[in-house]
Amino acid sequence: MYTRQEIILRSYREGKSQRCIAEELSISRKTVSKFIKDYESWKVSNINSTLSDYLSKPDSYDSSNRGKIVLTREVESSIDKLLSLNDKNRSLGLHKQGTKPRSV
Repeated sequence: MYTRQEIILRSYREGKSQRCIAEELSISRKTVSKFIKDYESWKVSNINSTLSDYLSKPDSYDSSNRGKIVLTREVESSIDKLLSLNDKNRSLGLHKQGTKPRSV
């Protein structure tokens, strides 16, 4: 089984457009673009390497610039209000962002 990254890069190397790849996989074009840009920048610095070398490299995530999120009482009360509103809407037959009850 192929990973999404493999499918994207193989399709790109076959000459398919980013838009076509995104539509085939039902993902965002920005996601496709991100994988392709990462591969292209890696390929420049590793000229003699193959696609399988790139796919076997470990993922690198930089989470050093992420801040801590604190759950305060104010946030908890807002969440509780939204959850109770969701329960109320669900009991009325409303789903997600719809404003009309579902017809059965």
